[in-house]
Amino acid sequence: TGHMRDLTCGFIDKLDIQTGQSAIDLTCGTGFATGLIAEKTGTRVVGVDQSDGMLKQAREHYSESCAFVQADILEYLKALPHESLDLVTSCWGLGYSKPLKVLKQIKRVLRKNGLCGIIDNTLFSLKEVMYCSMLAFMEQPEKLQNLMKFRFLMGRRHLCIWMKIAGFTPLDVWGGSKSYEVESGVKAIERLRASGAAAGFEYAAANADSEEIFSRFAEILEEKYLRDGKISIIHRYLGGVAVK
Repeated sequence: TGHMRDLTCGFIDKLDIQTGQSAIDLTCGTGFATGLIAEKTGTRVVGVDQSDGMLKQAREHYSESCAFVQADILEYLKALPHESLDLVTSCWGLGYSKPLKVLKQIKRVLRKNGLCGIIDNTLFSLKEVMYCSMLAFMEQPEKLQNLMKFRFLMGRRHLCIWMKIAGFTPLDVWGGSKSYEVESGVKAIERLRASGAAAGFEYAAANADSEEIFSRFAEILEEKYLRDGKISIIHRYLGGVAVK
């Protein structure tokens, strides 16, 4: 999203990418990071994601410098040859896969001195929003139809430990938060849905109940967090760069 874009740019700058390097960008989404990496390598970078809609956007904007593949990232990595890449990244999506297994596969496909770069939301990234969504469903538990499975890491130390377990040497691991303000619960929900941050909440209710649940969700956000006419939405994130 535009709100987090500067964090993605800063992450790419930390990678010290060299011209001619071979790279893949996992959980590439709409291809923004993939395009940045391709600019630096001067090679055709492969972006991998499961979302057909996001990949459609990626191909419209970055097809000249990148190739995009619709696949599960873990299965895609397993099919790659050993020690065939210089750089593997994942921006804002590792927690939707199996992080440790993915990291181990990244190590396998990287050449010696190859780099692995990760930036992602933490498990507690939107804890205030998640709390309010839970309250909305607790009032009407029969409306809860689905639960999204995710495995976001708790923080930068968690990422550092798992990089080491996977066999990497961490070079830089960091964390932080970034927030924005909206005027109402309705505005908060609109922005969360537009950015994809509310995907798990949208999936939780049946389509017929979605608007009713989101309306109550918006009311609870205001009740709990509206201060001086503003609601603060906080994204907490982690990042790391490691070498094989």
